[in-house]
Amino acid sequence: MVYTKGNWEVNKRASRNVKCNDITIANCSSGQDGVREDEEIANAKLIAAAPDLLEALQTLQTAIGYAAENNTLHVLGKQDIDLIDAAIFKATGE
Repeated sequence: MVYTKGNWEVNKRASRNVKCNDITIANCSSGQDGVREDEEIANAKLIAAAPDLLEALQTLQTAIGYAAENNTLHVLGKQDIDLIDAAIFKATGE
């Protein structure tokens, strides 16, 4: 899969835009009545976290695959759990 590599971030000056370096990844401003500002900002945060969430899911996939192949419970390490927690925090702020 090819996508823009790097740290996707919500633009600090335009909180509805997602950027990676100088590349605009997404603009979450709908410009439509009835769409709440906090919803647009939450959408931007979720999009910005997409690469981190993908990496976290791939970590889980590897752990599950290992456990299935070895008929054992594979315990994730602290580094893996920190990666997953950081991705969720980036997406939700919680």
